[in-house]
Amino acid sequence: MLAIVIGILVVAAVSTTGDWIWYDLGVTHRMAAGVIHGAVLLGAVGGVLGAAAGRLIAGLPIGAVAGVGGAMVYYLLVPAIGQVAIVAAWAAVWILLAWLDGTWLRRRSRSTVEILSRGVLAAFLGGLAFSLVLGTLWGRAPAGGRNYLLQFAAWTFAWTPGILALTLGRRDDRP
Repeated sequence: MLAIVIGILVVAAVSTTGDWIWYDLGVTHRMAAGVIHGAVLLGAVGGVLGAAAGRLIAGLPIGAVAGVGGAMVYYLLVPAIGQVAIVAAWAAVWILLAWLDGTWLRRRSRSTVEILSRGVLAAFLGGLAFSLVLGTLWGRAPAGGRNYLLQFAAWTFAWTPGILALTLGRRDDRP
């Protein structure tokens, strides 16, 4: 459990660093930058899933794949449905993470129903948490600039439910 908590804090730190790069370094929002951001950020999430399965290094690429997949869902849908595409991308990321975690990291020790149930739960709970802090994360910066400690706390809150939905459970599901 301690590894998962530390992992969530690492993911929040990576997310906050990403915000700093986007906001303070002025990275232009282009598809290539979004895909790279998704791969790096979700690579960290994959590392947490890998650590929970006893295979930290194996988790990194599955996270990156989910990050690229989520970014592509977003960029494919945003012309048609606007910023609502972030909801579809967020759900796609969690479903991909659950599938790759259950089939690759845990070597099919979870049933397809459990894998998909965890993915849907992660998407729902993570989406709910994310929506509650969205204004803090991506809203207009206050007059004094962004408070990156607050960003870190908001990202911790946003990532926790989804990561817990995928990692907590039976101890016997490790490969």
